[in-house]
Amino acid sequence: MLNRRFVLIALLAAATVSCKRSSIFTEIDANFKSLDDVFIAEFRNEQKFVEKNTELDLAAETALTGRYGTLLTLDVWEFNSDSEAKAAYETLTAVEKQNAPREFDQTRANELRYKVVRATGIAGEIFTVKKVLFRILGENTATIQEYLISSKLARLR
Repeated sequence: MLNRRFVLIALLAAATVSCKRSSIFTEIDANFKSLDDVFIAEFRNEQKFVEKNTELDLAAETALTGRYGTLLTLDVWEFNSDSEAKAAYETLTAVEKQNAPREFDQTRANELRYKVVRATGIAGEIFTVKKVLFRILGENTATIQEYLISSKLARLR
């Protein structure tokens, strides 16, 4: 009986160690009041540069692009409804999938969220918060997670 418990505990401990992920899990937070609030003034000593997104407006009510040097780009689209934001999310994820990403992960449960690493090594994340759609492109996934947390768009889970 004692040997069975020991073996069971050892197996559970080994399973827990082998399942541990190296990345930080974040939960998207929608506590911003305006789109300007999602662009922090400075990120890793790079000042923000925000402009209207005329390259890819997705027929949104508002489309903005923010850049922090070559470290990170944040595109934000605000739509009239949640369904329009979800349709634009599907469009953006389809385009990313056509580019044959090196790796990707997609969540469609409580939130629409798509994480990708392009063949070039550039990391990206596309997600919706109510009627707002976000696309973040960064030098790697750690940079994106750091921005999400520092901008208070996400919190550790």
